[in-house]
Amino acid sequence: MDSFKKFLPYYRYLKPVWWRFALGVLFGVLFSVSSGLGLPVMAETVFPVLFGNPEEAPAWLKVLVETWFGDDVQGGFLILCCLFLPFIMLLRAVGAVGNGYFITYTGIYVVQAIQIDVFKKVQGMPLAFFQRHKTGELIAAIMGYPRQIKQVLVNNSNDLVKQPLTLLSAVGFLIYKSFTSESFFTAVIGVLSIPIIIFPIRQIGRYLARRSRQLVVMGEALNSSTIETVQSPVEIRTYNLERQQNQRFIDQLSKIFRISMKSVRSSLIMSPLIEVVAATGLAFALFLGVRSGMEQGEFLALAVALYMAYTPIKKLGRVHGSLKMVEAPLERLEDILQAEESVPETLNPRVLDCPLRGVINFENVHFSYATGTPALQSINVEIASGESVGLVGKSGAGKSTFVNLIPRLFDPTQGRILIDGIDTRELSLSDLRNQIGYVPQMPILFNVSVIDNIRVGKEGASDAEIIEAARLANALEFIESLPDGFNTVLSERGNSLSGGQRQRIAIARAFLKDAPILILDEATSALDNTSDQLIQEALRRLSENRTTLIIAHQMGTLKDVSRRLFFKQGILVGDGSHEELMESNSDYIGLVNVENAVGQSD
Repeated sequence: MDSFKKFLPYYRYLKPVWWRFALGVLFGVLFSVSSGLGLPVMAETVFPVLFGNPEEAPAWLKVLVETWFGDDVQGGFLILCCLFLPFIMLLRAVGAVGNGYFITYTGIYVVQAIQIDVFKKVQGMPLAFFQRHKTGELIAAIMGYPRQIKQVLVNNSNDLVKQPLTLLSAVGFLIYKSFTSESFFTAVIGVLSIPIIIFPIRQIGRYLARRSRQLVVMGEALNSSTIETVQSPVEIRTYNLERQQNQRFIDQLSKIFRISMKSVRSSLIMSPLIEVVAATGLAFALFLGVRSGMEQGEFLALAVALYMAYTPIKKLGRVHGSLKMVEAPLERLEDILQAEESVPETLNPRVLDCPLRGVINFENVHFSYATGTPALQSINVEIASGESVGLVGKSGAGKSTFVNLIPRLFDPTQGRILIDGIDTRELSLSDLRNQIGYVPQMPILFNVSVIDNIRVGKEGASDAEIIEAARLANALEFIESLPDGFNTVLSERGNSLSGGQRQRIAIARAFLKDAPILILDEATSALDNTSDQLIQEALRRLSENRTTLIIAHQMGTLKDVSRRLFFKQGILVGDGSHEELMESNSDYIGLVNVENAVGQSD
């Protein structure tokens, strides 16, 4: 019961389809009652009349036969009984079909409702969340675990209603007969050993829970490694890693296979174990029944009723096992659904009456990642509206962290960031990010058309606006040469295009967004010389009257930028023009000299 309580909060997903679920359960009740009472009752009451033993039939049935059929049991009464048998099976079939349809409908709805909630939760999480969770874990939480939760919410809930009713129907018949027949009561005593099956069922359930946790960890690792392999075809082939990756995949599958078979072996033990105990009880009942003078018809009714009782007991045992098997996926799912948002949405955001001008202030800003290592320390800087600033420093110096704090991909651990004098945490995430254009060094394109990929920059943009943005990004010519032009559907991650073409589509997004603040992460690094010149001119036009932050990996890309912020180990150690820094900052001079030396060697 404790295991089932963990799933109670998820029953809210049944609320929108509760009446379909209720119909499914009612059909299940019809199935249960027709199964648990139909044949046993006929075997005990009707069959004695049909086979010439009317003295064993209940008094009310003998009166009914005498009144309506004049003791002619081989005429109308026989026909009625023969019709009643398929009628019972028809009710059973209607119950089975109705139960299966409505429970399946409910199940699919619940799976998709959980998937939507998990997907929305993941979409709303900050970058730190994705650094803590592997891709394979997130894919499993979105696509796999909801189906396992549905097994409990729908299928098992259905069985938790249907199977006990079947059991109660059969047991009710046994109790009734026990009070009306002394020999029957004596025989029923022989099946009271069945409750001992509870103990091995509990032990098997605990074992299955342990194995389930192992399978969850292994499955997530397999998902992650498979995704890495599929997304890294160049690296795998150039480093001849095919055999290594194949063996790694086989080894992971082998481990999952071994643990899965151990779980299957344990779960399969349940039904035979119940059957052995039930058969032992039935044998004991046969011994006691014969010794106490039980009639053949009575024992036949007892056997049928016990059979109807054993089936729900076996199914309830499987329900207990499945509850234990789903505990680990449930824990993983709750880790995501209950994850705290380190960049929370503002509860009462300020409303922007007009676009921001783009004045950026960092006031005593500190930031550390989850490892605790400071990424930025005591950053105090003001960037004027419309100013272009280059961010320079060695890899890991804090340049990317600096710009990532502006659109609140992370929040500072200390201090605050202002735009036009407004703390960024006072704005809604949507309003804030609408004011910022971003062109990453390695842009990701989606598996949709070119025009929809560019429209990412501005929802609802007209085709004319998109074509103009593509022209400004020097992308119009190559887009029009594609098989379907702007309607060409790109491959996953845009891999059907060259690096330079992907970069130019990303730049077109920034042109289309037309935001007052622009972040460029070496936006021209993937372009050839001709495209580079055209894009540099376009970016200069785009940067006019906009606050532009350029993360520079090569000093040459900042030749037209007058101001530079120089970072070293998370500290802003230089702020000025190239000439000013060359005169006053030895670390900056060293960085420039190293780059010049590398350039000369090339």
